[in-house]
Amino acid sequence: MPAESAPLVSVVIPAYNAGKTLAETLRSVSNQTYHNLEILVVDDGSSDGTFELASEYSLCDARVRVLHQANGGVARARNYALREANGSHVAPIDADDLWHPSKIELQLQALRRFPEGRAVAYNWFAAIDGNGVVSGHSRPVTEEGDVFSLLVRENFIANGSTPLMPRAEVLACGGYDPALRDQGAEGCEDLKLYLTLAERLPFAVAPAFLTGYRSTSGNMSSNAHRMLASHALVMAEVRQRHPHLAAAITAAEFDTARWYLKKAFLAGDRDQIRKVALLIAARFPMALATFGADWLRRSLRRSLRGGGTSSHLPNEGTSASVEIPESGTPFADRFAAMPAGIIEPRTAG
Repeated sequence: MPAESAPLVSVVIPAYNAGKTLAETLRSVSNQTYHNLEILVVDDGSSDGTFELASEYSLCDARVRVLHQANGGVARARNYALREANGSHVAPIDADDLWHPSKIELQLQALRRFPEGRAVAYNWFAAIDGNGVVSGHSRPVTEEGDVFSLLVRENFIANGSTPLMPRAEVLACGGYDPALRDQGAEGCEDLKLYLTLAERLPFAVAPAFLTGYRSTSGNMSSNAHRMLASHALVMAEVRQRHPHLAAAITAAEFDTARWYLKKAFLAGDRDQIRKVALLIAARFPMALATFGADWLRRSLRRSLRGGGTSSHLPNEGTSASVEIPESGTPFADRFAAMPAGIIEPRTAG
């Protein structure tokens, strides 16, 4: 591959007390079939040896550079790496998530469908547990181009470890917003950035489940009430800029709250159930009543038909050749099942 078509990609890994998972995350980055990477690990004031682990790993992979800051949160850690990065593109990954080996390669291929590759690439993700075993997966959205309205209605990217973004555009948007953490509402910094980028850039899809998104009781996304507060702050700004989308924003907020309530129920977290249920009742009484009535009608129809549910892919436009992650299987099992070629790195000089 010509050097000019193999850009340097800066991988950004914010890490706070990530000693248990960081090595596995780093291996999934080091093993990318696309080699022209710089890998920036930002130790966010850890106390568990994260900095030492990352420094030791850098002896095995010279592309790894370890940075350190006093604890300031994920947004400040990512922004620090953005300032220190040299790549034309940036790819963040949290210190407990995983990538399929061909993730960056396939995303760069997706960008070529747009003039000068000026776009944001995304893919689908498999939800994994603490052992890297698949427990679910994202809806396989295939939208490209102007996705802003869809992204307002549904955060189909859904995590901070998936996109490949032009670094100059991310910096022009102001990077990740640390003010959410300062307001006690850390969690939706990534969504806020994606929405800002979607107002100015097209999005491209690499249609495969290339991110392993780890969801455990201790990570940020497990705090439903805080995540909903963060989502509300982000959406309030969008509503100010795009008042014509007010109805879609309200629907998105209600659906997001319902999703976190379901998640709290499945986890048996009574405190989160109580907080989210009270929030839904207070903020969305009409939507809750409509949803309840629709659910009751559907339940009655199923009962009259004799019960049973249908099973189908969430997105009818998804190709039948797409391999859906199977719950109960290791995310790593997908690596051998989906071979990819190699894009040669750009040579120095």
